Amino acid sequence: MARTRQFDERQALQAAMLVFWEKGYDGTSINDLEQAMGLNRTSIYNAFGNKGALFERVMTCYKESVMAELFARLDSAPNIREGIRRMLNGALDIHFDEDNPGGCLVVLSVMESGQHDDQSISAMQQTMQELKSVLQSRISKARKNGELANDIDPGATATTIATTMAGMMVMGKANMSKASLKKTINQILGLLD
Repeated sequence: MARTRQFDERQALQAAMLVFWEKGYDGTSINDLEQAMGLNRTSIYNAFGNKGALFERVMTCYKESVMAELFARLDSAPNIREGIRRMLNGALDIHFDEDNPGGCLVVLSVMESGQHDDQSISAMQQTMQELKSVLQSRISKARKNGELANDIDPGATATTIATTMAGMMVMGKANMSKASLKKTINQILGLLD
């Protein structure tokens, strides 16, 4: 008879997410994951598979928690400009939150992509593509609703915003102040005029 899991899978993934976020993919050992997740390596492998498979699940967890929160900020705003402002400010809030390792798990992982296997690289690419797709969709909708000029290119604008968001996370890790990075948000919003 199969044994039932005696741990909260979501909580274990959140713990693993913070370790990968803080130490990077290559810098995270199975011992690190055991300590953070409160599981032994056999349980980790049985529940999540190898390190690449666990990282892929962590990326899903990141999308369902951190990215979903940012998209909710975007969608709850009264207009696209305010939505993008809220989303970018939310990214800064997450970076400067002392309970988080800082930066962005996806951006930091992309920067060390040479150390990832194909499975984890695919998970990162999908997450970055989803960010761009969500932005492009919202910008297209705002343009159709008359919030934005017809000459705004939704794809190029979405790429610029996603790129800026990633760059803000890198600059934040390089100790640029939150106040300086907030000025970048104002510059990006100017692209929507």
